[in-house]
Amino acid sequence: MSLARNSWVTIISTATFSIEAVMVELLYVIASIPTLAIAAGSMPIAGAIVLIINGFVFRNKFTIFKGNGWKILLVGAALFTAADFLWYDSVDKIGSGKTMLLTIPTEDVFIVFLAVVFLAERMLKLQLLGIGVAIVGVAISAASNVSENGVPFQIGDVQAILAAMCNALAITLFAKLIVRYNATEVSGWIMLISGLVINAIQYTFFPPHLSVIDWFYLIGFSFIALVAFTLYNVSMKRIGTSMTSIITSSSLVLTVVIQLAIVPFGIAFSLPSNLFLALLGGGISIAGICISSKAEQKREKTEEKIKEKEMVVIITK
Repeated sequence: MSLARNSWVTIISTATFSIEAVMVELLYVIASIPTLAIAAGSMPIAGAIVLIINGFVFRNKFTIFKGNGWKILLVGAALFTAADFLWYDSVDKIGSGKTMLLTIPTEDVFIVFLAVVFLAERMLKLQLLGIGVAIVGVAISAASNVSENGVPFQIGDVQAILAAMCNALAITLFAKLIVRYNATEVSGWIMLISGLVINAIQYTFFPPHLSVIDWFYLIGFSFIALVAFTLYNVSMKRIGTSMTSIITSSSLVLTVVIQLAIVPFGIAFSLPSNLFLALLGGGISIAGICISSKAEQKREKTEEKIKEKEMVVIITK
């Protein structure tokens, strides 16, 4: 299937990620639901729904626990739990817009570094340039919001960056899983396990007081979360990590745009104090991600050509 025909999955995932980020802040601002309660309430519901659909609607067998995949799954789920915990708390502190401006580019930069360190991949000059550009974008976005003490870097910024690093580690592991197993099943188990762990943490240390209406909100939100995460994993399997990163990177600016569109309706979003600087940093970060991902695509095409030549040599022998 062509890239154009497969990209719709990534486009929907990208838009849904932005909507998810804005919805987290809306539920916190309007319904006064703590951000950790949003994660704890929605993630296990989303995971359970995905697994039910995968097993009973699509009739796919659960295969991940038959091999060694469950070990990678549990480690990835632990990292995803940490990423989720930090990300939701970051939205609480600095708002969904700035959180996305910091997490998306940092995540992509860190994924490249992980490939160099753990997969022994050689970093291309163009990749290095892209990473440098993305880091400049992150720095500009981070400086777009000054705290009450005049400090340009806040605890929420640190949490967003740490969330991106944990998520990058998790995605590196998930990329291995979705090659061997059904992407929908992997997504479902990750969300279910992570959600149950977050619930255990929440009800042990921060027990929430949720009404029936709050639970209706969380059930509705869980559908947004499951669409975003499941389609992201499906996208990685269909068009690869590089192209998925390029398209998904637009969500960091799209989130701020959605916020600005809703502000006239009287919603008090936590927007960066300097919007121009925030969007400028976001645009620079997207450019850096595109440069780095394009370099990775060239590497993959070169490796494919080398393999094809090796196959021809083997056949002719």
